[in-house]
Amino acid sequence: MRWLFLLLVFVSFTVSAQEGAVASTPVNATEDSGLLALTGDMLKEVEAYWTTEQDQTPEAAKARTLDVHQCVDLTLAQNPQVLVAQDDVDAAKAKIGQAQAQRKPQVKAQEGVVYLDGLKPYSLLGMSLTGEKVNRRDQFTLKQVLYAGGQIDAAIKASEYLAQAQEWRKQAKLNELEFSAKNAYNDCLLARAMVRVAEESVVTFQKHVTDAQQMLEVGLISNFEVLRAKTEMGAREADVVAAKNAVRLTLVNLRRILALPQDTPIQLVSKMEWTPISESIEDLLNEANAKRPEILALEKGIDAAGANIHRIKGEYLPRAAASVDWTNVSGASQMQPNGWTLSVGAEWDIYAGGRRKHEVAEGKAQKSGLEHQLEDVRRLIELDVRAAHIQMQDTMARITKEKGTVDLGREGLRLAQLRFQEGVGTQAEVLDAQLALTSAETMLVKAVHGYAIAHAAIEKATARTWAKGKTEGQS
Repeated sequence: MRWLFLLLVFVSFTVSAQEGAVASTPVNATEDSGLLALTGDMLKEVEAYWTTEQDQTPEAAKARTLDVHQCVDLTLAQNPQVLVAQDDVDAAKAKIGQAQAQRKPQVKAQEGVVYLDGLKPYSLLGMSLTGEKVNRRDQFTLKQVLYAGGQIDAAIKASEYLAQAQEWRKQAKLNELEFSAKNAYNDCLLARAMVRVAEESVVTFQKHVTDAQQMLEVGLISNFEVLRAKTEMGAREADVVAAKNAVRLTLVNLRRILALPQDTPIQLVSKMEWTPISESIEDLLNEANAKRPEILALEKGIDAAGANIHRIKGEYLPRAAASVDWTNVSGASQMQPNGWTLSVGAEWDIYAGGRRKHEVAEGKAQKSGLEHQLEDVRRLIELDVRAAHIQMQDTMARITKEKGTVDLGREGLRLAQLRFQEGVGTQAEVLDAQLALTSAETMLVKAVHGYAIAHAAIEKATARTWAKGKTEGQS
């Protein structure tokens, strides 16, 4: 039996090495053709291992049940960062109205009262006159800009471009929050799965302690072996406590992202979004360059900078305006009559000390800076896509490998327990086999978690948002 156990261990290492080599080969081979595809059976097995039964306690019945889509919807609906982004959009849109107001008529009303103390009578052409100590002046003015060298139109276009850029910045913030919500949700599932792994390990060690005590009673092992088994079981129980504390911490973070009170009970629906990405790296890059809001926001910013240059150049041209005034003055005379006055005028700043020249240079430099920033952002986005693409490939290969390792670990534990029960194996073999299985299960759960994170990273990198009313088609 000893040689059979050693042979099984050797075969397990050989198979694991072969699986690692096979899994690592397609990573480079599929760089241009697409991502690895997990089989349907493998997905079902891993998803069943990942999910856990829903808590049926009365306290859980009062909890708010959420899946990953509901978590994303809640985040995008009530996270304070979303509200801040919307406030920025509203402020940018208000700038459009401010620019448009310059081409509309300007209406102003004025009223003034002047009191002159110590006013004395005076004579004019032999006539005695007395001025009024209190003089009131009422004035109503209507002014309309007739021509401003294109400055108003350019300012309106610039403000419109800036508002559109702010819309895209808001979408970028929504995408970031969506990614954070997905990660927080998956972190909760990972922590809960780790509790399950730890609890299963405790059950196995409890069984081993029972077997050890029975063998002690018949004199097959010493009391030291029983104490060692109990010590290892105590360590596994401590792992359960640590795993449950990790669940509480991940729920705290999830409630923060969802903007829920920390005393809100939550029950998560274990659901993995098994939608493997099959596009090639070139297709993913093209999609990211066409849809990423960071790129679209900068493009609108460049358009706004160009419109601002046109606005500055408009200052070289003359400006014309017309105004209508109605005046009512107490004690009016021929020199200062009451009634309507119509005036049309123009002005032309021929030389402004070189100010406009430098303002144009500043505007061109700002536009050039945005263009260089756009180039840098495109490179960063390419890095995001390629990193997420590689991460997806890596996690798919790891899931396949770790699933095989778990199967081998279970068989190894079964044989070690059988040898121990028959008196031909040692307790060290059983403990090593159990620790190896726990390690393999832990790695499998983490690989599944890594897959979920990589999947969310590709969606973020390519701007595949779940948000309702997404702005992918806005201009």
